Amino acid sequence: MLYANMGMRRESNNTPSSNSGSSKGDLEILTDRFEKLKLVNLALWTFIKEAHGITEEQLIERYKQVDMIDGSSDGKLKVGIKKCTKCGKTLNPKFEKCQYCGTIVSFGTIFEAI
Repeated sequence: MLYANMGMRRESNNTPSSNSGSSKGDLEILTDRFEKLKLVNLALWTFIKEAHGITEEQLIERYKQVDMIDGSSDGKLKVGIKKCTKCGKTLNPKFEKCQYCGTIVSFGTIFEAI
C-alpha cells in the first residue's frame, strides 16, 4: 500500500527486464527508479535535518568522509574483494554463503552485501 501511495510498484526482481528488447526501455526504467530514490532520500534528509538540527554543510562533510572510506574521492563506494575464512576462495558479495564450501559469510556493514 505504501508503495502504491507513492506511485511506485514493488517488484520481486530489482533488475530491469532483459526481455524488453530495448536499451532505451531499460534506461527509462533505471532513470525512473533513480528519480524515485532521490525523492525518498530527500524525504529522509528532511526528517533527519528537522529532528537533529543537522546542516547541509555537515551533510556534505559527512558525504566527503564516507566517499573516502574506500581510499578514493570519486563519488563511488567500492567494496574490496573478500576471501572465505574457511577455504580462502574469493567471495561473491551477492551470496550469504561461500559458493565453494558453504561457510556463512559475514560482512562488515549491510552496504558491503548490496
